[in-house]
Amino acid sequence: MQSAAYLMKSRNGVYFARFVIPNDKRNPTDSREFKLSTLTKDPRHAKALARRLRVLFESYLLQNVRPERQALIDYLRRNMTTQKPFPPIPFNAHKDESGEWRFTDIKPEDVPAISDFLEAMNRQESRLLSQVALNTSHDEKINEPGRLALAAKKTVAKFIKEYLDYESDRATEKEIGVKKVPQIRTRLKPFLENFAKRQVGTLTPADLEEFKKMLAYYPKNIHKLRYAINLTFDEIIRRSKAKLLLDNNEKPAQVITQNTLDGYIVTATNFLEFCKRQYAINPTLLDGFKAKTPKARKGVTRRAFNREELQRIFDSDYYRSANYNRSYQYWVIHLAAFTGARVNELAQLSPSDIEKDKDGLWFIKITAALDEGEDSKSLKNEESRRLIPVHQKLIDLGFISYVEKKKKEGVSNLFGINPAKADKYGKAPSQWFNNKYLRDFLKIDDPAVVFHSFRHRFITSLSQAIIDNSGLAEETILKERIPEALVLRRIAGHSVAHALTAGRSQYDIHTDTYTGEFSIASMKRVIDRLDYPGVVFHKYQELDVGKKKRMKKTAEKQDIDLIMVSPGDWTEIMS
Repeated sequence: MQSAAYLMKSRNGVYFARFVIPNDKRNPTDSREFKLSTLTKDPRHAKALARRLRVLFESYLLQNVRPERQALIDYLRRNMTTQKPFPPIPFNAHKDESGEWRFTDIKPEDVPAISDFLEAMNRQESRLLSQVALNTSHDEKINEPGRLALAAKKTVAKFIKEYLDYESDRATEKEIGVKKVPQIRTRLKPFLENFAKRQVGTLTPADLEEFKKMLAYYPKNIHKLRYAINLTFDEIIRRSKAKLLLDNNEKPAQVITQNTLDGYIVTATNFLEFCKRQYAINPTLLDGFKAKTPKARKGVTRRAFNREELQRIFDSDYYRSANYNRSYQYWVIHLAAFTGARVNELAQLSPSDIEKDKDGLWFIKITAALDEGEDSKSLKNEESRRLIPVHQKLIDLGFISYVEKKKKEGVSNLFGINPAKADKYGKAPSQWFNNKYLRDFLKIDDPAVVFHSFRHRFITSLSQAIIDNSGLAEETILKERIPEALVLRRIAGHSVAHALTAGRSQYDIHTDTYTGEFSIASMKRVIDRLDYPGVVFHKYQELDVGKKKRMKKTAEKQDIDLIMVSPGDWTEIMS
């Protein structure tokens, strides 16, 4: 059994739990970390005790602003073997550097225990929240640093430095792209120049509103303007507003666009959220300080494929006769139907992304690249990083056999796709499917359906299967947060955090993702419930090397046995 990172084994075999006291909680005379013996050589027992100790540790820190190290150790020793203050904890819970709860070793059946745990910790944190300004008004007393956590007394300049260090660490861990950090630093520059010496806890909504108005006059490419050198933020804005700030061509400098302005606001908001997690600002400070929500683009609303369209797509002569010239023309759309993954997530797969777990179950790893090169993999967001069990239907169609063949060949891309500069790996299969196959060959001209319609269909169909299997109403499932619904969100690459904690209170404790993932077996039981009744799928046939097949412009007339369905069967759940 592999020991957790917070467990250390002594030379005589006894396990010690390791604890790190946050800098804002630590007395300068105390050491940063300490170890506590679990009094056992059994790794499983030690791990269970360490979990309890970490919960006790977090609870003690919440109740004590700056605890004495020895008093903390004595508290943990006293309570290590006493009655548990929280419900049974079958998983591992700890806080990351940003103060967010992280969970590992979880299973779908652990969801109720996680929910109970978060509620218990929420009650504990309410004691600390008594130190935070919770009022909706914003007079000077409310925003006084002394009414907030000690971190509120830090200057904005110091907090921004800590925030940039935090984002740099995230970049190192490949949570964000390395190019994001310089961008964040650039976009925070106006905020820093305006509020550098202010204690972060003294910021008010009026300050942010005024900053937002001033930012509208911030010039483009200011780092290139020689007339802006050595000017303060106030001077820059004042001159720009009066059109007295000149560019290098001796003309009035142009101001940033609305999109760029929104980018600056989003970055400042993310920084303030970082401060909020440390109870350094009024929790209502950000009300109203958001980038404008973009207006909905004019055009067609995307929808899921219906059953007739799926039948035409998969049971056409194109697949019956294996008329495809590239493997992605078969596998990417079949994978989309049974994984719900986005086109680029599938198109960028390498053979090594398909693995077996310890129980022999196959799964697909949706990951970003290890580097930020031009040909690197990419993800929409952090929740997109996930594991997806291989549906039994894909195995029956020959997917695993295909993967093993490609592993032997030593290819880098599973489908032989070369990335495009703009749309990465997804461009080729997306254009082929949307234009050549869907429109030209099948004559499905509805602009509301595109490749992404597979994702809509997957989420809708699997959601319906979960509802049908549970025997519960849809609203009950959402309210009770049943494990299968959370598994679906994880498979689809949506955040499970807000689904878990939604509706508890204004001050819910949220997690961004489950870092340990649900087990493959648990997820496979859910995903294998997905079925497309009435849709015929044809097994993959190896390509004829050196033979080029041409796609006919008109699809062969087909006799399709359609099954009538009620509108309720096709409730749309947008991805």
